[in-house]
Amino acid sequence: MNSSQFTVHSSQFTVFIRILLLSIITTLSSFQLPTSDFQLPTSDFQPPTSNFHLLKSISIEAKDIETDKLGNLYVITKTNQLYKYTPNGELLGTLNYKYLGNISSIDASNPLEVYVFYKEQNEVLFLDNTLAYRGEIILTDYGIAQPSAVARTFDNGVWIFDQSDLQLKKISKSGELQQQSGNIKQIVNGNISPFFISENGDRVFVNDSTVGIMVFNVFASYIKTIPVKGSTSFKVIDDKIFFNRAGNLFSYDIKNYSENSFGLPDSTGIRDISIERERLYLLKQNSVDIYSY
Repeated sequence: MNSSQFTVHSSQFTVFIRILLLSIITTLSSFQLPTSDFQLPTSDFQPPTSNFHLLKSISIEAKDIETDKLGNLYVITKTNQLYKYTPNGELLGTLNYKYLGNISSIDASNPLEVYVFYKEQNEVLFLDNTLAYRGEIILTDYGIAQPSAVARTFDNGVWIFDQSDLQLKKISKSGELQQQSGNIKQIVNGNISPFFISENGDRVFVNDSTVGIMVFNVFASYIKTIPVKGSTSFKVIDDKIFFNRAGNLFSYDIKNYSENSFGLPDSTGIRDISIERERLYLLKQNSVDIYSY
């Protein structure tokens, strides 16, 4: 091939490449990416109705119950044993770590890691989903003198209300102080002694039965106080707070500031109530009853 023929073929090849690239660009310009209107599916949670069906009555003398998002039930007995049950009441496991002390509360917001709070020992125990021991933190070692309530943080830390200086604090499992609210007495009136904390999304709810439910953001900055008093525990699901008051189930709508009550299948001797999707749990004197609805 002489130089003139090579030049001709090279020129034709260049024209072909340009046409091909132009065709690709034209095709891509006509392609539209999907819009950004996609949203995560909304929650399928529905408040309880009058259509209850008793699934299981667990014969046990318990002092407290808790549930997780999967519907698993955690029962603390009067002798401080911890049991875990399926949503249908089948026993899954027991706390197999020999530990003496009074269990003040548990946090099962993450079903894979349960926090057990021993207030008298200033200690939080970490368990896996089989209730096997994973670790612990002694709060006194990190300057927390009088913890009145604790909860799990979204990033595996610990929320604490320290009664000694009336502050909501967030620490890591290694004891590093990450957030603190400042003295709550500066913004909330009354004698404050919170006994329950729950984190839900970007909000932290701190319960004091005489003051109400104090709301903070994840940086421990105070937002407001919800006027729900007299409740012993509560469950935040979507935009509603479900709580037990004198053996009755109520909900408070965070957005609409409205309160509703719900009829229960059994109102005799109710000591505590919990609710999850399609399940209602009633703590009584000698049993824990699980209902579907």
